[in-house]
Amino acid sequence: MSKVQKRNDDVEPGIVLLAKKSGLTSFASLSSVKHALNTGKVGHTGTLDSFAEGLLVVLTGRLTHLVPHITNFSKRYSALIEFGTETDTLDPTGTVVKTGGFPAEAQVREVLASFVGEQGQIPPAYSALHVDGKRASDLARGGAQVEFEPRRITIYSIELVDFSGKYALIDVECSKGTYIRALARDIAKKCGTVAHLRALRRTRVGPFRLEDAVGFSELGDFSISSILSGNVGAAVELGGREPFKPEFLEAIRKASVPMSASVAEQCGMSAAVLSYYFIEHFSNGRPLNERVFSFGNRLPERGEIAVFYPKGAFAGVVKKDGKKFSYGFVVPRTRKMVTYSWEQVVRGEIDGSFTEHGTSLTIGSFDGPHIGHDALFDAALAQRRNGVVPGVVTFTRSLRAYKNPAEYPGDISSLSQKLAVLEAKGFAFAIVIDFSSEFAKIEGIEFLKVLLGSCRMRFLAEGKDFHCGYKGSTGIAEIGSFSTEGGFTLSIIDSVILGDTKVSSTRCRNVILEADFSSANRMLDRPFTLDCSDYEWSETVENGRRIFAAEKKGIQILPPDGAYKVLAVVEMQGAQKSQKSGEAKSSASVRAYRSDCTLEKGTLRLSFSDKLISGFVRAIQFGYPDEK
Repeated sequence: MSKVQKRNDDVEPGIVLLAKKSGLTSFASLSSVKHALNTGKVGHTGTLDSFAEGLLVVLTGRLTHLVPHITNFSKRYSALIEFGTETDTLDPTGTVVKTGGFPAEAQVREVLASFVGEQGQIPPAYSALHVDGKRASDLARGGAQVEFEPRRITIYSIELVDFSGKYALIDVECSKGTYIRALARDIAKKCGTVAHLRALRRTRVGPFRLEDAVGFSELGDFSISSILSGNVGAAVELGGREPFKPEFLEAIRKASVPMSASVAEQCGMSAAVLSYYFIEHFSNGRPLNERVFSFGNRLPERGEIAVFYPKGAFAGVVKKDGKKFSYGFVVPRTRKMVTYSWEQVVRGEIDGSFTEHGTSLTIGSFDGPHIGHDALFDAALAQRRNGVVPGVVTFTRSLRAYKNPAEYPGDISSLSQKLAVLEAKGFAFAIVIDFSSEFAKIEGIEFLKVLLGSCRMRFLAEGKDFHCGYKGSTGIAEIGSFSTEGGFTLSIIDSVILGDTKVSSTRCRNVILEADFSSANRMLDRPFTLDCSDYEWSETVENGRRIFAAEKKGIQILPPDGAYKVLAVVEMQGAQKSQKSGEAKSSASVRAYRSDCTLEKGTLRLSFSDKLISGFVRAIQFGYPDEK
C-alpha cells in the first residue's frame, strides 16, 4: 500500500498564476496546485467555465483571505463569437435553441463600439448565481424558468481582432461580474441575429497576465483558424481531469510567489512593516496605531494596508480610516525558529525532520543584519523550493569583537535582535556558536564536515570573501573544491552595492558612529534600535517630565554623545513595578512613545510626558522623525 502524504495546511501563503485548459472545471484545475504544494488551503479569484481557458489567479494558505480583493479586479478576455446559432447555455456545451443570419464585418465593428461604458447586463440562465438559495444553472437544467434583473457592469474597451464568415474574434476588458457569454448574446441581438460564445480565453486579471502563468506555453495560438481546427481546447475531455505531470508540479512549486510589498501595491493596497517589538501585540489583536508600523511611503488617509513581519513574511491586512486602525485579518507566524549550540550540532542533535530533507545554509557573523546579508539569506531560503530546510550558522557576536576587542566599538545588533531578524526571514533553524579558543582551532574543512554530517548540508551560500577555520585559512576556492567531494552546491553571492560602495557591517557601524541614521536605515532596512532588555532604569520627575536613566549595557554600539529625537518602546507595568528587566512580563501592554534622549559617557536619559505610567523601556529606536 502506498504511503499517503499528510497535507501541510500551514503552507507559506503565496500566489500562483495558473493557465487553465479548456475542458477542466476551475475547481479541478486547482488539484494540481493542491498536489504540488501539498495543501488543501487553495482558492481562486474568479471562475472560468469548463469550456473556457486562461488565467486563474490562485491563492494558497492564509492568503486565501485576499480572494475578494483580487476578484474585484478588472479582467481581459479573448473571445470567439459564432453568429447564427444561440444555445441554451450561450456556449458550445449547450443545445441550439435559436438560429439566425450572419452580420457583416462593418456592422459588427459599429455595434461593438456601442458597448463601451457602464451598462446593464442580464446574466445567463445557466450561471453560478443563486435564485432562492439554489444555483440558477441547476434550476435551468431542471426545466425552471430563470429570470434575472440587469446588473451593472462596465466594458472598458472592446475590439474586433479578426472576422471570418460567421466568426468574430474580439478582445474585451471589463469589470467584475461581466459575463462574456451574455455579451456575445447582446452583440448579436444588436446586429439583428443570434450567437453563442464558441471559445473564451482570459488573458489578464488586474495586474496579473496569462503569459506569466504556469502552463501558458501549452495553450497554443488563440485564433479563428486554431479554434476551428480543434487545436484549442482539445487537450482534455470536457469535464475531465488531467493527470499530474512531475515537471508541471515542479513548475507550480517554483512559480508560487509569496505576498510582498510590490504584490500588495499591485492589489491596490499600501504596505507596512510591523516593528519587532509589536509582533506579539499584533498577533494578540491589541489596539493599533501608526507607531506599531514603519512605512515605505506616506499612507493614504484611508484604505487597506498589507502588513509584513520584519524582513518580509506576510502578516495580514489592517484597515485605516483617518487615524483609526482596525484589523482585517492576521496571518500568524509560522513555526518558531529552532536554535542550536555548536555542541548540540557536534552531538548530532539536529531535528530529524530537517536532516531528512537536507539543509541549505549560510555562515557568518551577520551583525546587523543588513541588506548585503539579505542576498545570502535569499539564496539559502530559495532552496525551500527544492525541498530542503533553510538554516543559518552564526555567532553570539561579531567575530571582529574577538579579534580586536580593544579597538572594536560594538555590534550593530544584540543577539536577540539578530535572531529575530533571521526568524522573521523564514529560517527554520539557527546554529549559534559562542566563539572560543577551542572552536578557533577547528580547520575549515573539518568544520564543514560537521555541518555535512549533522545537518546534511546540500547547499551553501557565501560571499566571495568568505573564509573559515583556523586563522581563516579556508577560503572560497578551498570550499569550492571540497563541495564536489562533500556533495553539496556552493553558491557564490555578489556583494550588494549602495551608492558606489559595498554594504558591510563595518560601513553600517561607521554611519551609526556619525549619527547618520538615515543611511543606517537604508542599509539595515529598518531603523537602528538599541536593545535595552538588560538595562536597569532609574525613574525621577523633573519639571513635570518623567525621566528614565540607565547605564549602557550589552554588546551594542552607541551613537556619539548628544541629544536625539527617538522612539522608545515601553512595556507598561503599572506605577509600582520595578524597572529591572527580569520583572518584565510578555503579557504587559507594549507602547511606543516619542522621547528626547541624551547620551553622555555611556549614560542614557529619556524624557517623557508626565502622563506616561511606569514601565520597562525595552528598546530605543534612533532616527525617528519629529513628524511622520
